[in-house]
Parts: sequence; structure tokens; C-alpha cells
Amino acid sequence: MRKILFILLIPFTAFAQQVVITGQVPDSPDSMDVFVYKPIGTYFNSQYKQGVGKVVEHQFKLVVPMTTPGFITIENKYVKSVLFVEPGDYVDIGISREGSQGKKLYKGNNAAGHELFNNDTPLSEDKMAGLMEQVLDTAKTVNGALWGMRNNLSELKSPLLVYLRKGEISVGFYENMVTTLESRLLYNFLNAVGNRLDKPETRKNKALTEKEMKQLLQDAVDLFDPFDEKYTSSPDASQLVAKKCYLLKKGYLRGPAPMTDFWLHFEEPSRIYAYAPSALLEMNAGNEFLAYLNKRPSDKAKQYALLDYFKYNFPRSVYLPAVEELMTKKR
Repeated sequence: MRKILFILLIPFTAFAQQVVITGQVPDSPDSMDVFVYKPIGTYFNSQYKQGVGKVVEHQFKLVVPMTTPGFITIENKYVKSVLFVEPGDYVDIGISREGSQGKKLYKGNNAAGHELFNNDTPLSEDKMAGLMEQVLDTAKTVNGALWGMRNNLSELKSPLLVYLRKGEISVGFYENMVTTLESRLLYNFLNAVGNRLDKPETRKNKALTEKEMKQLLQDAVDLFDPFDEKYTSSPDASQLVAKKCYLLKKGYLRGPAPMTDFWLHFEEPSRIYAYAPSALLEMNAGNEFLAYLNKRPSDKAKQYALLDYFKYNFPRSVYLPAVEELMTKKR
């Protein structure tokens, strides 16, 4: 009896260790690649293509091995979706024509949530940028600006909470999307304040002094710290960390001395991460190494020197297989 039960469980267990993504891409020619970006360890990944599928008769099917929940990106020239998935999930991506605009439609697990985060809705990145600009253009006090940010966050979370109560999204999806929503809003808030400090002459609202603007930044990061490790699994985690690093470098925020020595081995743009804490060092260095391999001219000596340095500091890093594979492909 135990043998029979074990055999019956094998297909289910195997299925539970993967995610199945299907899609319709009416504008895509056949044989075009569809790429997958999976998390690297628990870190969000936007640099390393870990899988590939093909469009056949304007459709594709991808079977993505996944043993833990996380964000994946599905992408080619004609479709892009950033999806929070859990092992065993099935997601279908379709496109609806609405005038000249294409809208992505989803079926399967957490479909309602995927539509919110992958279409032109109040939760999209550009809409959040506008919301935070409005908060800064109308706030009369530091507390008023903070209230505006937190009130917007509460309102944006509302549709997700409705879907959760209806059982249309999972608890894991809700929790991770709220964290992502928080990180997106925080980035745009810090960016809006930083821009006003960089170019005070362009400010529409003169109610807050420079000192108050800096206090506003400090209060915001005390409430929601971009260096909090909970954000590292969310899309654009590196962008959020870099934003706080920039504000520290400019002196708009208080912080410890930067870890300059470590970053001297990397190119100049990467050195902004010297202002981040050691807890984020592996993620920042791993992502910058991958970006260097993807975008910079090939310099084998420098690549291997950087690899040796990375291995010395992170001998068991989750980034090493990705880095070594990319280096092999570029030989």
C-alpha cells in the first residue's frame, strides 16, 4: 500500500515543483524566443536569462522549475509580464485589443492580481510617480507629506485586500504584492523629494524649506527603510537601494561611512552601492557583476579578476552559477 501511495504522489510532487506559463502573442512571429528570469536565491533577478521557450502558432508554453515562491519575468519583444508565482501555479497570458492599446488578460492562479500589476492601473509604476509628485506639490508640512504617502499606500492596497477576501488571490501573493507596492511607492516618494532638493528652482510648492525636505526624507526612511531585506525579493529592489545610496551620498540623509574599498574593484556607476549596508552586499555586487557581463565590452582579464574577487568575498554565493555561465557563453 505504501509503495502504491508513493508512486501516486510522484506526479503531484513533480508538478508542485514547477510553474506552468502559457501565452498568446498574436503579433509575434513563430520561432521567436520567450525568455524567463527567475529569482537568484531569494533575490529578484532582471539580468540573468535562466530559461527560454519558442513561439509556435502565436502561442508559447513554459515549464519553469520553482521550489520556492518568487517573482519571475516572462519577456520577448511582444509580451512582458512580471508575475509573483508559487510552486504549482498555472498562469495564462493573453492580449485584448482596446483601441490602439493592448491590455494583458490573465487566467489561472492569482489572475486578478496579475492584471493589476501588469496593466495601466493605479498600481502601475508611472501612476505612482504621478501620485507622489502630487503629494509633494500640495503638502504644507512634513507630517502632511508623510500622511499623503501613507494614505496613498492604504488606498492602493485596497483592491488587493478585496481580491484576498474573495479568495481570488492567495495570502502569499497578497503579502508579496503589498511589499512590492510599498517599495514602488517609497522609491517614487524618495525620488520626488530628492529631485526637489537637487533642483529647488523647479519646485512648484515652496511651503517646505530645504531643512524640512531633508527631515521629510529622514522620516520616510525611518518608516520604510529601502535597506530592509524584505524588499530584496521585489522587482526593482536594486533601484530602491540605489536611490537611498544616492541620497546618502548627497548628504540629504544621515548614515555611516561608505564601504568604499570593496567597490573599487567595480566600475564607477556601481560604486554608489558603497553606501549600502553589508547585509545587501552580495545582492548588490552580484547584480552589478551580471550587469557588467551583459552590457560591457568583453575584457577577459578583468572578468576573471572580478570573478576571483567575488568568489573570495562570497565563496558560496547564489550568484556564482549565473556569473560563471554567462562568462562561459561570452568566450
